[in-house]
Amino acid sequence: MARDAVLRRVGSLVLVLGPITTLAISPWSNFDPINLIKLLFVTSIAFSILGFLIWARNDILGRVDRTLLYASMFFVLWMIVVFCVAGTNKSQQFWGVFGRNTGLLTYLSLVVILLGTSLIHDKLTYHKIVEVIVLTSIPMTIYALIQIAGRDPISWSVMSPFATLGNVNFSSAFFGLASICSTVLILAKRIPLFIRWFLAALVVVDSLIILETGSIQGFMIYIAGLGVATFFWLRTSAKLRKLQIPYVISGLAGFLLTVVALFNEGPLAKFVFSYTVTFRFDYWFAGWAMTIKNPIFGLGLDGYGDWYRQERGEIATLRTTPDRITNTAHNIYLDLSSGGGLPLLLAYLVMIFVAGRAALRVFRRESEFNPYFVAMFSAWFAYLVQAAISINQIGVGIWGWIFMGAIIGYEFVTRSDGSKLSQSQNASKARTAQMPAGAAVLGILSFALGFALALVPLRADSIFKDSLQIGSLDGLEKSAKSLGATAYHFELALDAALKREDEPKAALLASDLLARFPRDFMAWRVKQILPSTPEAERIRALEMLRTMDPFNPQIQPTG
Repeated sequence: MARDAVLRRVGSLVLVLGPITTLAISPWSNFDPINLIKLLFVTSIAFSILGFLIWARNDILGRVDRTLLYASMFFVLWMIVVFCVAGTNKSQQFWGVFGRNTGLLTYLSLVVILLGTSLIHDKLTYHKIVEVIVLTSIPMTIYALIQIAGRDPISWSVMSPFATLGNVNFSSAFFGLASICSTVLILAKRIPLFIRWFLAALVVVDSLIILETGSIQGFMIYIAGLGVATFFWLRTSAKLRKLQIPYVISGLAGFLLTVVALFNEGPLAKFVFSYTVTFRFDYWFAGWAMTIKNPIFGLGLDGYGDWYRQERGEIATLRTTPDRITNTAHNIYLDLSSGGGLPLLLAYLVMIFVAGRAALRVFRRESEFNPYFVAMFSAWFAYLVQAAISINQIGVGIWGWIFMGAIIGYEFVTRSDGSKLSQSQNASKARTAQMPAGAAVLGILSFALGFALALVPLRADSIFKDSLQIGSLDGLEKSAKSLGATAYHFELALDAALKREDEPKAALLASDLLARFPRDFMAWRVKQILPSTPEAERIRALEMLRTMDPFNPQIQPTG
């Protein structure tokens, strides 16, 4: 059937998508060498998948989980509503802030990937997804070891084992997810013994890399995921099944001790607590404050950073220095609710519910330990844990959405529904079906559209880097004003003008910056301190600064 050929192609794209998104970097062409290139691949491939799904919509509609479909549609529609009604800069909402890029385009692509993955309905492909994240961890491991050895051929601004993810917290999280899959696959009987030994060695090496990063995220999510996997292993063991209840009680006790340790209390505090944990509490507090004050539409997609100073409170402002700021809540759920309101968060939670329900159905059906599905579910569960303490970094987050779709699709293919063809018959038909020309054309055109949309910020950032390297202030100004550039690009151009003591240019850039990003703190600060600023504008700038950062003692009138 044509549908089988289309879904087979979707499966192939998903298998490529995870590795290429995690591994892609562009250090020689971009100022942001991590996120924009990942956005390019995610968007291009997701739009291609969307083209295939649109072409085969009549054939696949009956295969989509209805709750998932409605939740996904509402998620996308609500993002569009927020995009239209929120006062946040439209470019920022669409492409996201600098260094994050988790705007409308990214989340639209992730929803498409979720739906596409859930529709593959092929066990072998779902098994390969688990294998692919392990395979992806191999070049990541090699590169991280090169970085640890101080032999990195790329001159990054910071030298640490972040591999291709730009931050040690993200690399730690990725290695944690991959290590869960590697550990569980050691129990897979179909895997040769020498590969199992290799997987065990890989887990050990990756654990040492996580230790070298200094980030506990990897260990935390590894323990969480492995804890879940161990439960299902005990559950299917005739000899050890009686240990389920004591194990669950021990797990809950460990969880409570970990939560207490986050507040620097209890026996685990010395392993879990650090001063930066307190910073995360500040970020979460601000994210929740934004949510309850704007519960319906939020403050605009990726708009957290515009409001953080105003909502962080006095304690967070004075805890270290008022200049300790962030543009994310370090909690994906709060990022969604603060940016898009509680309806957006609810739609996401419904998608999670659908995947959790699907996993429960699979576990009820299967009496034997299924290492592939257990690895898939355990890694996804660990991702949900990581989502509560970290950022939706595209190179890591892509796996969470792929696993979520795979769990939902896996439940479909394991149903004992007599009205369906057997799995072997379905697989045989999928392998022999030919890709319809119309589907291929639509897939290519959709790929081109996604590529073009994601290329806009990538190109703007590349031009900005070129101007920065040659020291052209005019070039920085022009590139900062181009479509797809961010407030941060504009701020760097403004900073360059200040360092060159070009006051007229700085005044012009500050005004242009505020015209595009009305809540830019740096621009208002410059307005206040520039001698050439008229007194009335200086007073207004001071009022805005005090409104935007009400507990900052550094904001004082200028003489």
